[in-house]
Amino acid sequence: MAAENRKLIYFFLIPPLLILFAITIYPFAFGIYNSFHDWLLYKPQMGKPFVALEQYRTILTDANFWQALQRTLIFVFGSVALSMTLGMVQALILNRDDIRGKAIIRSLLIIPLVMAPVVIGFAFRFMLDYDLGVLPWLLGRVGLHTYRILSDPTIALFAVILTDVWNQTPFAFLVFLAALQTINPEYYEAAAIDGSSAWQRFRYITLPLLRPVILVVLLIRTIDTFKAFDIIYVMTEGGPGRATEVLNLLGYRLAFVGWRMGTASALALIMFYLVVVVATLYIRLMRRSEATT
Repeated sequence: MAAENRKLIYFFLIPPLLILFAITIYPFAFGIYNSFHDWLLYKPQMGKPFVALEQYRTILTDANFWQALQRTLIFVFGSVALSMTLGMVQALILNRDDIRGKAIIRSLLIIPLVMAPVVIGFAFRFMLDYDLGVLPWLLGRVGLHTYRILSDPTIALFAVILTDVWNQTPFAFLVFLAALQTINPEYYEAAAIDGSSAWQRFRYITLPLLRPVILVVLLIRTIDTFKAFDIIYVMTEGGPGRATEVLNLLGYRLAFVGWRMGTASALALIMFYLVVVVATLYIRLMRRSEATT
Protein backbone atom coordinates (compact mmCIF):
# COMPACT_ATOMS: atom_id res chain seq x y z
CA MET A 1 0.00 0.00 0.00
CA ALA A 2 2.82 2.37 0.90
CA ALA A 3 4.58 1.57 -2.37
CA GLU A 4 1.42 2.36 -4.32
CA ASN A 5 1.07 5.67 -2.48
CA ARG A 6 4.65 6.56 -3.33
CA LYS A 7 4.00 5.78 -6.98
CA LEU A 8 0.96 8.04 -6.97
CA ILE A 9 2.96 10.82 -5.33
CA TYR A 10 5.71 10.49 -7.92
CA PHE A 11 3.15 10.36 -10.71
CA PHE A 12 1.56 13.65 -9.68
CA LEU A 13 4.75 15.33 -8.44
CA ILE A 14 7.28 14.68 -11.20
CA PRO A 15 5.43 16.41 -14.11
CA PRO A 16 5.00 19.73 -12.22
CA LEU A 17 8.65 19.59 -11.16
CA LEU A 18 9.73 19.03 -14.75
CA ILE A 19 7.60 21.96 -15.90
CA LEU A 20 9.00 24.14 -13.10
CA PHE A 21 12.52 23.19 -14.13
CA ALA A 22 11.82 23.91 -17.81
CA ILE A 23 10.21 27.34 -17.38
CA THR A 24 11.87 28.66 -14.22
CA ILE A 25 14.98 26.92 -12.92
CA TYR A 26 16.73 26.28 -16.24
CA PRO A 27 16.20 29.82 -17.65
CA PHE A 28 17.37 31.32 -14.36
CA ALA A 29 20.51 29.15 -14.30
CA PHE A 30 21.11 29.89 -17.99
CA GLY A 31 20.85 33.63 -17.26
CA ILE A 32 23.44 33.31 -14.48
CA TYR A 33 25.72 31.45 -16.89
CA ASN A 34 25.31 34.12 -19.57
CA SER A 35 26.05 36.94 -17.12
CA PHE A 36 29.62 35.62 -16.76
CA HIS A 37 30.19 35.31 -20.51
CA ASP A 38 30.48 37.78 -23.38
CA TRP A 39 27.73 36.59 -25.74
CA LEU A 40 27.12 38.80 -28.76
CA LEU A 41 24.43 37.45 -31.08
CA TYR A 42 25.67 39.54 -34.01
CA LYS A 43 29.12 37.93 -33.70
CA PRO A 44 28.44 34.18 -33.42
CA GLN A 45 32.01 33.40 -34.48
CA MET A 46 33.26 34.77 -31.15
CA GLY A 47 31.42 32.13 -29.15
CA LYS A 48 30.88 32.82 -25.44
CA PRO A 49 34.20 33.71 -23.82
CA PHE A 50 34.26 33.70 -20.02
CA VAL A 51 34.69 37.25 -18.67
CA ALA A 52 33.97 36.72 -14.95
CA LEU A 53 32.38 39.87 -13.46
CA GLU A 54 33.11 42.10 -16.46
CA GLN A 55 29.44 42.26 -17.51
CA TYR A 56 28.42 43.44 -14.05
CA ARG A 57 31.16 46.07 -14.12
CA THR A 58 29.92 47.22 -17.52
CA ILE A 59 26.38 47.64 -16.19
CA LEU A 60 27.35 49.34 -12.93
CA THR A 61 29.62 51.84 -14.69
CA ASP A 62 27.07 52.70 -17.37
CA ALA A 63 25.33 56.05 -16.83
CA ASN A 64 22.25 54.74 -18.64
CA PHE A 65 21.83 52.08 -15.94
CA TRP A 66 21.78 54.59 -13.09
CA GLN A 67 19.41 56.87 -14.97
CA ALA A 68 17.11 53.94 -15.71
CA LEU A 69 17.29 52.87 -12.06
CA GLN A 70 16.29 56.38 -10.98
CA ARG A 71 13.34 56.37 -13.37
CA THR A 72 12.38 52.88 -12.18
CA LEU A 73 12.33 53.98 -8.55
CA ILE A 74 10.24 57.04 -9.44
CA PHE A 75 7.85 54.84 -11.42
CA VAL A 76 7.57 52.23 -8.65
CA PHE A 77 7.14 54.73 -5.81
CA GLY A 78 4.66 56.89 -7.71
CA SER A 79 2.54 54.03 -9.02
CA VAL A 80 2.48 52.05 -5.77
CA ALA A 81 1.79 55.07 -3.54
CA LEU A 82 -1.02 56.44 -5.73
CA SER A 83 -2.67 53.09 -6.46
CA MET A 84 -2.69 52.07 -2.79
CA THR A 85 -3.97 55.45 -1.65
CA LEU A 86 -6.76 55.51 -4.23
CA GLY A 87 -7.58 51.88 -3.53
CA MET A 88 -7.89 52.59 0.18
CA VAL A 89 -10.12 55.62 -0.43
CA GLN A 90 -12.40 53.65 -2.75
CA ALA A 91 -12.58 50.76 -0.28
CA LEU A 92 -13.46 53.08 2.63
CA ILE A 93 -16.22 54.72 0.60
CA LEU A 94 -17.76 51.47 -0.64
CA ASN A 95 -17.53 49.91 2.81
CA ARG A 96 -20.15 52.36 4.05
CA ASP A 97 -23.70 51.10 4.48
CA ASP A 98 -25.35 54.23 3.07
CA ILE A 99 -23.87 53.87 -0.43
CA ARG A 100 -26.39 52.81 -3.06
CA GLY A 101 -25.56 50.67 -6.06
CA LYS A 102 -22.36 49.31 -4.51
CA ALA A 103 -22.44 46.18 -6.66
CA ILE A 104 -22.53 48.20 -9.88
CA ILE A 105 -19.83 50.59 -8.67
CA ARG A 106 -17.59 47.67 -7.68
CA SER A 107 -18.02 46.11 -11.10
CA LEU A 108 -17.11 49.36 -12.82
CA LEU A 109 -14.06 49.94 -10.62
CA ILE A 110 -12.50 46.56 -11.36
CA ILE A 111 -12.77 46.88 -15.15
CA PRO A 112 -9.18 48.18 -15.54
CA LEU A 113 -7.86 45.14 -13.67
CA VAL A 114 -9.29 42.64 -16.17
CA MET A 115 -8.01 44.51 -19.23
CA ALA A 116 -4.74 43.51 -20.89
CA PRO A 117 -1.94 46.00 -20.20
CA VAL A 118 -1.17 46.19 -23.92
CA VAL A 119 -4.75 47.25 -24.63
CA ILE A 120 -4.57 49.84 -21.86
CA GLY A 121 -1.28 51.15 -23.22
CA PHE A 122 -2.70 51.57 -26.72
CA ALA A 123 -5.88 53.19 -25.38
CA PHE A 124 -4.00 55.78 -23.33
CA ARG A 125 -1.50 56.37 -26.11
CA PHE A 126 -4.30 57.40 -28.44
CA MET A 127 -6.18 59.29 -25.72
CA LEU A 128 -3.08 61.41 -25.02
CA ASP A 129 -2.14 61.90 -28.66
CA TYR A 130 -1.85 65.63 -29.44
CA ASP A 131 -3.54 65.40 -32.85
CA LEU A 132 -6.07 62.60 -32.35
CA GLY A 133 -6.45 62.22 -28.59
CA VAL A 134 -9.66 62.97 -26.74
CA LEU A 135 -7.90 64.55 -23.74
CA PRO A 136 -6.11 67.33 -25.68
CA TRP A 137 -9.35 67.93 -27.59
CA LEU A 138 -11.37 68.31 -24.38
CA LEU A 139 -8.79 70.63 -22.86
CA GLY A 140 -8.77 72.68 -26.04
CA ARG A 141 -12.56 73.00 -25.93
CA VAL A 142 -12.37 74.66 -22.52
CA GLY A 143 -9.58 76.97 -23.60
CA LEU A 144 -6.68 75.24 -21.84
CA HIS A 145 -3.31 75.02 -23.54
CA THR A 146 -2.37 71.43 -24.28
CA TYR A 147 1.05 69.87 -24.61
CA ARG A 148 2.36 66.87 -26.50
CA ILE A 149 2.29 64.86 -23.30
CA LEU A 150 4.02 61.69 -24.46
CA SER A 151 6.56 63.70 -26.43
CA ASP A 152 7.56 65.92 -23.52
CA PRO A 153 10.50 64.43 -21.55
CA THR A 154 9.46 66.27 -18.40
CA ILE A 155 5.96 64.79 -18.10
CA ALA A 156 5.96 61.58 -20.19
CA LEU A 157 7.03 59.45 -17.21
CA PHE A 158 4.24 60.83 -15.04
CA ALA A 159 1.71 60.08 -17.79
CA VAL A 160 2.91 56.48 -17.82
CA ILE A 161 2.70 56.34 -14.01
CA LEU A 162 -0.91 57.54 -14.05
CA THR A 163 -1.75 54.93 -16.67
CA ASP A 164 -0.30 52.17 -14.51
CA VAL A 165 -2.18 53.56 -11.50
CA TRP A 166 -5.44 53.38 -13.45
CA ASN A 167 -4.67 49.77 -14.29
CA GLN A 168 -3.58 48.57 -10.84
CA THR A 169 -5.71 50.54 -8.39
CA PRO A 170 -8.58 47.97 -8.55
CA PHE A 171 -6.29 45.29 -7.09
CA ALA A 172 -5.57 47.35 -3.99
CA PHE A 173 -9.24 48.34 -3.81
CA LEU A 174 -10.51 44.73 -3.82
CA VAL A 175 -8.02 43.56 -1.19
CA PHE A 176 -8.63 46.53 1.11
CA LEU A 177 -12.41 46.23 0.76
CA ALA A 178 -12.30 42.54 1.66
CA ALA A 179 -10.09 43.31 4.67
CA LEU A 180 -12.35 46.15 5.86
CA GLN A 181 -15.36 43.86 5.82
CA THR A 182 -13.64 41.51 8.28
CA ILE A 183 -13.28 44.23 10.96
CA ASN A 184 -15.81 43.93 13.76
CA PRO A 185 -18.15 46.98 13.55
CA GLU A 186 -18.42 46.99 17.34
CA TYR A 187 -14.97 48.61 17.46
CA TYR A 188 -16.26 51.61 15.52
CA GLU A 189 -19.46 51.78 17.56
CA ALA A 190 -17.53 51.86 20.82
CA ALA A 191 -15.17 54.53 19.46
CA ALA A 192 -18.10 56.64 18.23
CA ILE A 193 -19.69 56.46 21.68
CA ASP A 194 -16.41 57.73 23.15
CA GLY A 195 -16.65 60.74 20.83
CA SER A 196 -13.84 59.89 18.41
CA SER A 197 -13.85 61.49 14.97
CA ALA A 198 -13.83 59.65 11.66
CA TRP A 199 -10.13 60.36 11.24
CA GLN A 200 -9.36 59.04 14.72
CA ARG A 201 -11.30 55.84 14.03
CA PHE A 202 -9.40 55.38 10.80
CA ARG A 203 -6.02 56.07 12.42
CA TYR A 204 -6.39 54.08 15.62
CA ILE A 205 -8.68 51.24 14.49
CA THR A 206 -8.62 50.74 10.75
CA LEU A 207 -4.93 51.28 10.02
CA PRO A 208 -3.57 49.06 12.84
CA LEU A 209 -5.94 46.22 11.93
CA LEU A 210 -5.13 46.53 8.22
CA ARG A 211 -1.38 46.83 8.69
CA PRO A 212 -0.56 43.21 7.68
CA VAL A 213 -2.84 43.48 4.64
CA ILE A 214 -1.32 46.81 3.64
CA LEU A 215 2.17 45.33 3.79
CA VAL A 216 1.13 42.34 1.66
CA VAL A 217 -0.42 44.60 -0.97
CA LEU A 218 2.66 46.83 -0.81
CA LEU A 219 4.92 43.83 -1.44
CA ILE A 220 2.87 42.50 -4.36
CA ARG A 221 2.41 45.90 -5.97
CA THR A 222 6.10 46.79 -5.63
CA ILE A 223 7.25 43.56 -7.26
CA ASP A 224 4.60 43.86 -9.98
CA THR A 225 5.46 47.49 -10.73
CA PHE A 226 9.18 46.84 -10.69
CA LYS A 227 8.80 44.42 -13.62
CA ALA A 228 6.46 46.68 -15.64
CA PHE A 229 7.21 46.62 -19.34
CA ASP A 230 4.21 46.28 -21.64
CA ILE A 231 2.35 49.51 -20.81
CA ILE A 232 5.52 51.61 -21.02
CA TYR A 233 6.71 49.97 -24.23
CA VAL A 234 3.36 50.38 -25.97
CA MET A 235 2.92 54.00 -24.88
CA THR A 236 6.42 55.42 -25.37
CA GLU A 237 8.93 52.62 -26.15
CA GLY A 238 11.09 54.25 -23.50
CA GLY A 239 11.00 57.68 -25.13
CA PRO A 240 11.06 60.48 -25.81
CA GLY A 241 14.78 59.91 -25.87
CA ARG A 242 15.22 57.82 -22.71
CA ALA A 243 12.75 59.77 -20.57
CA THR A 244 10.62 56.69 -19.73
CA GLU A 245 13.27 54.00 -20.08
CA VAL A 246 13.07 51.91 -16.93
CA LEU A 247 15.35 48.96 -16.19
CA ASN A 248 13.16 46.47 -18.04
CA LEU A 249 13.25 48.54 -21.21
CA LEU A 250 17.00 48.99 -20.87
CA GLY A 251 17.34 45.21 -20.62
CA TYR A 252 15.15 44.80 -23.69
CA ARG A 253 17.34 47.19 -25.68
CA LEU A 254 20.50 45.43 -24.58
CA ALA A 255 19.18 41.98 -25.45
CA PHE A 256 17.00 42.48 -28.53
CA VAL A 257 18.30 45.72 -30.05
CA GLY A 258 22.00 45.58 -29.20
CA TRP A 259 22.07 41.74 -29.11
CA ARG A 260 24.33 41.86 -26.05
CA MET A 261 22.91 38.83 -24.27
CA GLY A 262 25.62 38.59 -21.63
CA THR A 263 25.22 42.23 -20.57
CA ALA A 264 21.42 41.90 -20.60
CA SER A 265 21.65 38.78 -18.40
CA ALA A 266 23.83 40.65 -15.90
CA LEU A 267 21.28 43.47 -15.79
CA ALA A 268 18.47 40.97 -15.22
CA LEU A 269 20.38 39.43 -12.31
CA ILE A 270 21.00 42.86 -10.77
CA MET A 271 17.27 43.58 -11.02
CA PHE A 272 16.56 40.23 -9.38
CA TYR A 273 18.86 41.08 -6.47
CA LEU A 274 17.18 44.46 -6.03
CA VAL A 275 13.73 42.85 -5.89
CA VAL A 276 14.96 40.25 -3.39
CA VAL A 277 16.34 42.99 -1.11
CA VAL A 278 13.07 44.95 -1.25
CA ALA A 279 10.97 41.83 -0.70
CA THR A 280 13.12 40.82 2.28
CA LEU A 281 12.63 44.24 3.89
CA TYR A 282 8.86 44.02 3.40
CA ILE A 283 8.71 40.50 4.84
CA ARG A 284 10.62 41.65 7.92
CA LEU A 285 8.15 44.51 8.34
CA MET A 286 5.26 42.07 8.06
CA ARG A 287 6.75 39.82 10.73
CA ARG A 288 7.24 42.78 13.07
CA SER A 289 3.66 43.86 12.37
CA GLU A 290 2.36 40.39 13.20
CA ALA A 291 4.42 40.32 16.38
CA THR A 292 2.98 43.62 17.61
CA THR A 293 -0.68 42.77 16.85
